Order: sequence, then C-alpha cells, then structure tokens
Amino acid sequence: MGWSLGERIAEHGVPGAQVAVLAGGEIQDEAAGVLSTNTQVEVTSDALFKIGSITKIWTATLVQRLVDEGQWELDRPVRHHLPGFPATLTARHLLTHTGGIESNHFFDTGRNADALEKYTDAIAAAEHPHPPGTVFSYSNSGFVVLGRLVEVLSGKPFHDVLRERLVEPLGLRAVATDADEAILHRVAVRHGEDGLPVGNWAVAYGTAPSGSHLAMSARELLEFVRLHLDDPKLAVLRESQVEAVPDLGIGAVGWGLGWMLFGDGVVGHTGVSKGQKAFLRVVPETGTAVVVLTNSVNSEELAHEIFTDVLGDHRTTV
Repeated sequence: MGWSLGERIAEHGVPGAQVAVLAGGEIQDEAAGVLSTNTQVEVTSDALFKIGSITKIWTATLVQRLVDEGQWELDRPVRHHLPGFPATLTARHLLTHTGGIESNHFFDTGRNADALEKYTDAIAAAEHPHPPGTVFSYSNSGFVVLGRLVEVLSGKPFHDVLRERLVEPLGLRAVATDADEAILHRVAVRHGEDGLPVGNWAVAYGTAPSGSHLAMSARELLEFVRLHLDDPKLAVLRESQVEAVPDLGIGAVGWGLGWMLFGDGVVGHTGVSKGQKAFLRVVPETGTAVVVLTNSVNSEELAHEIFTDVLGDHRTTV
C-alpha cells in the first residue's frame, strides 16, 4: 500500500487496526497493533473488529433479496406482518431513516431466538416522535425492525438468514454475529480516549442485532462489498433516496437504501461500536473500496489519511 500501518496507528494513538483495499479486482490488506492494550495480543488479518452500523448494509441487502424474490415490496406497510406500527410505515422509510422511530431504544430482550420479536413488539408500543416519511432521523432501532421483518418473511432467526444468504455463499470465515461466535476468533476490544480497554464488548444483543452488531475482518467486509459491485440487482440500494441530510459529523450528504452517500460518486458507511470505529468508502464507478477497522475512539484522522492516500483529496470524508 506504500505506507506503514504500524507507524500510522502509533502516530494517532490507535491500539490496533486493519486496512483493506479493493482495486483492480484484487484485495490487499494490512494489520497492525494489538487487539487489547491489556493482553498485547497482536492484530492479524483474520482478527475480528466490530463494524458497527456498517451492519445496516448487510440488513438492507437481505431486505432487497426478499424484494427481488417477490416476497416483499419496499412501499408495503410493515404492519402487514408486524402489528402495532403506523399504517403508513414502510421498509423504504426504515432503510432511509425516515420512519420516525427514535434512534436507540434500549430494551434488553435477552439473547434467545425471540429477542428481535420481543424488541420489535416493544418498539411498536413506544411513542414515535415523527410521522413516517416526514423527517430524516437516524435510527438504529428502525433497522432492528427490518431485521424482524426478515425473520418473519424467512421463517428463521435473523442471524441464521444472514449466514445462509450472505456469509456462507461468500465463503466468509471471519464473521461473527454475536459474542458467542466472536470468542472463537481473535477479537478486538474497545478502547477509550485514554487508550485503555473499557466496558463491555457490545451493547445488549436484542438492541442491535440487525443494526450494529456484526464483527468481521476488513478483508471479509470487502468480499461483501465486492458482491455489491458485481451484482447489478444490488445497485438500486446505492441510488439516492434522501438528497439532503443533517450534518451527522461523518460527511454524508445523502442516503440510499442502507448506504450513506458522500457525493462525488462515493458511497459507504461509518460504524461506531462502544469504543471501536469502522469506516467504509466505495467508488462503484472504478470498483475501488477501502475499509479501515479500529479498536479506538480516536481513529477519524487515521481513516482520513488512508482515504486521502487511496481515493484522493476530494474523497476523504469520514
């Protein structure tokens, strides 16, 4: 890649990171640092990092597959299968964060197969601040509702569907859908601003399984991105749905179906997971993509530098 990731993370005070670049159909990756400053276990290319809200693109992909198969329509009210929600709320609203559902509901509904069902029932009964389709309001909870919709339409738990429809067909090995799977791998832990490990590895399972719970390696995340670049049916997810969004501090200027739009032909997503940060930027026109996964809250400048090097000065938003 022409530079040392180890030197860069040291400069920015990031304990550990992975970077992967897809260009010319090939993926190159590099790992550096440690998974935890307590254990000093080194980061390798197959180690797992939380990808945070980049999980939402995986959920959007499952929804689109069901649409392509004729099992659902994006503008059909979700209450056809999920009672209690507003009559006008659709999957398109949820995918574009215009569903009017509060950003984060913290209902701990356990880790059993009915966690999403219980969580979604609780969201349906909660007060929603905006009517569907009226306001852009980023909502992790809305994507949990989408995860439950996937379960109902597929007749299986969300993560079983995720594995059967995406992880296994892509031949991915370094992907974990929960902590029980993650513990079988080298796993990054979160670090605070002081560079020390802090707190739990993730929020309660039921609050985020289809919104921000996945963990994987940078290389395997790019294998998923390659699917999007190769499959014309998935290009619809990158089409603009919301042309102006509030400043969320991440550079997004619009929204597709699950994808953030950064302008100048760049799409992607940013993920924040309790002390781990993940960054994905893709230029579909050139087939180029970059992933930066870190176990630190202090990694925006690191990602900015890497995007500048790979994508150019005009495509550096983080």
